[in-house]
Amino acid sequence: MKKIQMSVCLLSVFSLLGALTSCGGGGGASDSLTSQNTTKNASVVFWHTFGAGIDQNINEKINEFERLVLENDNVNVTVDATYQGNYDDIQRKIINGIGGGNIPNLTVAYPDHVASYFAQESTRGDYVVNLQPYMDNEEYGLGKEAYLGDKFGEDDFIESFLEEGRQFIAEGTYVLPFMKSSEVLFYNEDAVAYALRLRDPSFSGTTEDYLASLSWDEFMDLARFCLENKEEVWSGMTTPVVYDSDSNLFITKMYQNNIPYSSVDTTNEIGVIDFESGENRERAEAMVLKLKGYADEGLLTTKGILGEYGSSEFTEGRAIFSISSSGGTGYNLPTSDSFEVKMTVVPADNNNPLYVSQGPSLTILKKRNSSEQDNINTLYAWKLLKYLTNAEVNVDICIRGSQGYIPVRTSAFETDEFLDFLETGEGYADTANVLLEDIDGNYLSTAVFSGSSKLRDEVGSIITVVLKGEKSVSDAFDDAIENTKLVMG
Repeated sequence: MKKIQMSVCLLSVFSLLGALTSCGGGGGASDSLTSQNTTKNASVVFWHTFGAGIDQNINEKINEFERLVLENDNVNVTVDATYQGNYDDIQRKIINGIGGGNIPNLTVAYPDHVASYFAQESTRGDYVVNLQPYMDNEEYGLGKEAYLGDKFGEDDFIESFLEEGRQFIAEGTYVLPFMKSSEVLFYNEDAVAYALRLRDPSFSGTTEDYLASLSWDEFMDLARFCLENKEEVWSGMTTPVVYDSDSNLFITKMYQNNIPYSSVDTTNEIGVIDFESGENRERAEAMVLKLKGYADEGLLTTKGILGEYGSSEFTEGRAIFSISSSGGTGYNLPTSDSFEVKMTVVPADNNNPLYVSQGPSLTILKKRNSSEQDNINTLYAWKLLKYLTNAEVNVDICIRGSQGYIPVRTSAFETDEFLDFLETGEGYADTANVLLEDIDGNYLSTAVFSGSSKLRDEVGSIITVVLKGEKSVSDAFDDAIENTKLVMG
């Protein structure tokens, strides 16, 4: 991993809170907070999706954040962090609460969901805060508050993760990464090693290196061989490969085959479905039909076809390959010693290894026509965001109960805690190594606009209904595009 030169900028703690010029919804903070003689108050409401393991860890970090702020800023900040269900639950609650101001200051979000908050604004910046002015601020921007562990600037974030928050119609940065994952290939080492020796008795390499060298079509050839020889390779196998996300399968294959997927028309501030017609449509349909051919052979199935995640198919021995999020590593590890599980990068098309970035990001919201106190609360939501993403805190959250997520800053990978984790973390560390060493930042970012979340769902449906044989490829594409455009307006 590339090392970066570390520089720490130490500031006077009472010069942190100068007014922030409003820029694209950036908001502002009051100069009245700079007085060191009077304790001020701030309140941050944080909505998240985290279960007990991460929730407990985050609450510990929040307690420390509150202590540090009081000691250094002379501000009594109270953070109310609450579980609000899954991502869709939070999105629904925020949209329902926007009119009455019942929204959090800081929230877990997918970029697609933030686009739906933009759609509620009559004026840009009514609710969604542009983080870029905060990131660049000379007093409390990135790398400006060492007491929060905030040692480095914007370039400390992994670039592809940072770009995800800049794919909106509006110029600026509206989402910052918190914990990240991507799809990896989990495989049954016992079955695959046997298959490789059965196919080529002279084979002497490792299964991991061999699988990592394959193209997608070569991977399907191996799956075909395993299925044709299932009684010797793994008799309980029904379908060699399970893919956990129909949407990711479609999007990944589009990008790996250089087929335009979506974009934004910044002049008219609308989203564009790039494969709606013409050559792009023809190539996209051909791509899906090729996948259908593999499914018809019995080589590949998906969550949409199964009606459930494929991890159970894998752990129970009905599949020998599982393409799943590293964030779900634990679900792909058998509870018994029935076989050894290993992980590697998912084979790609056209020597073009691009993969979907997954995992929680954070965004900051504010009330329309915010008061001075609201602006103070927004500022401390920003400080909390910085604190949760500093190297030491972010590493600790990621490796304690996060089910395979990796930190979002380069400096995090050089911490003693993360290096120790890579040595001792077993399966979780193995998936982290795949993301760091094999994928190595090659993540794709899709455009974000009103309707982009719907488009993602609809292209997943294309995979499901075509591979199941419920619709023709042409009808599936027509329906998906029509359904998306109804949401886009």
